[in-house]
Formats: sequence, structure tokens, C-alpha cells
Amino acid sequence: MPDTDVCDSLARLPGWRPQSEPQRRALGADAELLLFGGAAGSLKSETLLVDAIREHANPNLRAILFRRSYPELEKTLIRRSRQLYPALGGVYHEAKRTWTFPSGATLEFAYCEDDGDVYRYQGAEYSWIGFDESTHFTEFPVRYLLSRLRSRGPGLQLRLRLASNPGNVGHAWHRALFMGGRCRHCAGAGGRPDPLAGTPRWPSDNAAVGHTVGFIPGSVRDHTLLNRDYVASLEALPGAFRRALLDGCWDVFEGQYFDHWRPAEMVLPRPALGDHSGWPHWIGADYGFNRSQAAAYLFTKSPARPKRPHGVTLVLDEYTARHQIAAGFARALESRWGRFRPHTVYLSPDAFALRGDEHSLADQMRQAAPALAFEAASTDRVGGAMLIYSQLAAGELIVADSCAQLLEAIPSRIHDPERPDDLRKIVGDPLDDCIDALRYGLYSYVSPPPDPRLSEFVFSSDPTVAAIQHRLLEHRRNPPPTRYLPRRPWRR
Repeated sequence: MPDTDVCDSLARLPGWRPQSEPQRRALGADAELLLFGGAAGSLKSETLLVDAIREHANPNLRAILFRRSYPELEKTLIRRSRQLYPALGGVYHEAKRTWTFPSGATLEFAYCEDDGDVYRYQGAEYSWIGFDESTHFTEFPVRYLLSRLRSRGPGLQLRLRLASNPGNVGHAWHRALFMGGRCRHCAGAGGRPDPLAGTPRWPSDNAAVGHTVGFIPGSVRDHTLLNRDYVASLEALPGAFRRALLDGCWDVFEGQYFDHWRPAEMVLPRPALGDHSGWPHWIGADYGFNRSQAAAYLFTKSPARPKRPHGVTLVLDEYTARHQIAAGFARALESRWGRFRPHTVYLSPDAFALRGDEHSLADQMRQAAPALAFEAASTDRVGGAMLIYSQLAAGELIVADSCAQLLEAIPSRIHDPERPDDLRKIVGDPLDDCIDALRYGLYSYVSPPPDPRLSEFVFSSDPTVAAIQHRLLEHRRNPPPTRYLPRRPWRR
């Protein structure tokens, strides 16, 4: 598409032309859902501002552009719009944060500090929706606003546009949806065709997107608008940040928690790990039903060796499910992994909460799968995250390649800005549930939490009975060391 085609409706913008080939492609893209950018300095925000009002001559244009907070809107988008839009006859209404053009077309600036803020737009209709720095948003608000993408006006192109660098809470779903789960830059593939082939699906629940999807990467090297000092500042960043912000790499990013993730060393084919029937096996599980999913992992651990005095923990298998009742989840774990005779299922602590009738979800699981021993997992989030980090760094944690969601979850986790040592909790992100299940299984096995059933013991006034109760409690708090049995075939 030549530049003149892109700019026909923008002829009154004095001297404005696309400044790079990726920017021109983004403005002319046919995909209804498009991600543009990746690297810093790729003209992402400018592209959104121009794309939003390409159809300003159509009185039916209703456009809306989001940032996470109002100060972010004012600092970049609104300020630049004051330089661009008056040439088109646009008038800005400060109170409504809305531009109105002579035809009656409008562009509204909006912010969405919390996912629930999108419900303010229930029933609204927009032919153009944009999210600047879209990885600051979870999948939900973008997905919800996509349902508002409609118009009764003729001749309008319906489109939702995202622009962002790698990183933050939305990194994982951007990478999965627009890049198929692997960095296009690192694979040497460049931008995906527009629109993508096949049926694009949302990462959270594998539901069809229902719209055409495209991705166009951009870089500061695509144009000459920014001075050499800016480019030099990006080139001087540490390795991981440089790859993310200068090269647009989606395998590393600022704020990444497990920034030492190396799949070539930390992931092995499932058959290569074996079953190790003589080793201890256990399960880490995070149960969720509604907005979160149920996730579980089967673990085993090798004996101590001279080079690995603490042994190596192997994550052998993954099980995830949505909208599965507690009893069904327990039966699925027993059916899938019962032959390994796991000694404990370290389950998310909230499953042990009483639901008014003194019958917890954990109780339902125990009844449904009596061969499994369900215990409350440790609630130490920071300790668990640090243990995952340190064991990966020491080569003491290996993940099977069959754990598909976990392999997406580990490299996409970020630091909590309020508690830098902690992982940021992303409600509704299924990969967050996978990390919780990994943390429960890994940390609880190393530091077993108190058994919630210990509270059932009431010390007797009889000295003999009290002594027996005390010995039983001590045994539960300090179980004997794990024994490694000779390997033998499993028999029912």
C-alpha cells in the first residue's frame, strides 16, 4: 500500500507521513485485532493517534483510546493530540476528554486502572478501540472491549489496535496470541502475516477470538526521528533489557522475575526423565473453578549426589482444568497419577476453608479420592518464589516438556511493584495458577506446613494420653527422612 493511500483521509495534517515501513503497514493493516510495536521508540503512540482518526470525515466514527491511568494519558497521548488534531478542525472537550471533529466523529481518551472499570462501557459501541502500552492490561479488559467493537454506520472499518513493549502483566497473553508462544524476533521470523492464518484463540481458555488477528513489529532503527543519544541509551542497557527494548525481543523484558530462564538447560523431554518408581512422588495443586483454573503438577526428587548434594526435583507432568468440581479434580489426579503412589497432595490452603456446613473442598476431594492424602500447602509466597528461582539457578529443578502451560508461565512472571521480592498476582491469568501449583508443591515439600488437622487434637488432662498426643504431633511436625526404595515395576 503506498503512503498516499494510507494518508488520503489525513491530507490536512501538515506534512504528516508515515515515518517507517512498519508504521505504514500498521496504518494500512486489514486485521481487526492488531498488535504494533515491541521495541522502544517504534512510534507506537503516534501510530495509534493517527490510526484512530483516519475516518474522521465519517460522522459515525466513535473511537476510544485507553491507557492505564489518567496521568499517562495526559503525559503522552493528549499532549500530542493537541498538536495533531486542530489541523483537522477538531475541538477538544477537557471535561469529557473527547475530541469532536466537524463531521461529528469523536475520539475519547479513557483510562482503566482496574479490570472492572471496563463495565462502564457496557452497551457502548465503537468502531475503533485502542490500548496504548497494552501489556499493562490483562487479557480480560481487551477481550471485553472487543465485544464493544461494532457500528451501525456504513463504510467504517472495525478495528482494535494494541501498541506496547514487552513486559508487565499482559506480556504472556500478547506473546501467546500474537506470536504463537515464541518470540518472532528470536526465531528470525519477523512479523506474522496480516491477518494470521488459522483460527486465533484466547490463551486463557482457548476460545476462538472471532476476529482476524495480526502482529507488526517495530523498532527505533526503522526511522531517524529520534536522536543518537536515545538509541545509545538503549544500546547501553544490560543484556536482557537491551534485547527487549532495543530489539523487541519477547523472551526477556524489564521486570521479569525468572530472568535466568534457559529452556535448553532447564527443560527435558518427558521420556528422558523416566518414572523413577523407587523415588518419592508428590503433587502440588492449586484448585480454582470460576475465573481461575485448577492446576496440578507431579513431582519427584533424585537422591543426593556429590555434584547435587540437595538432589534434583523433577516436574514430570501437568494437569489443568476449568470449571471442574472439586471431587472431579481429585478423581482426575488419582486416575492420572495414582500409579506413582504420591505420598501427599499439597493443595491450595483456601480449599480447606469451611463453607458453612463444616464441609470444605478438601474434604470433598478426600472423599472422592481416598488414595490421595490432601494437605494444606505453604502460604509463603516470597519463600516459594525464591526457592523456584534458586533451584533453577542451581540446576536443581528440571521441567518436563509436557508441562506446556508451566513453560509459558515461568518466563512470563513479573515482580510485584509493591513487594519486589514477590511475584505479582494476576487474577484470572491461568498461568498464575500454574505458578501457584508449582510453588505449593516445591516449597511445601522442602518446608512442610503445619497439618490443618493438628487443630483437631485437644491435649488431655491425663498425663499418659497427653504424652501420646504430644509424640504424635511431633511426628507430624518432624516426619522421618524420605527413603528411596529399589526401583521395581508398579503392580496393582
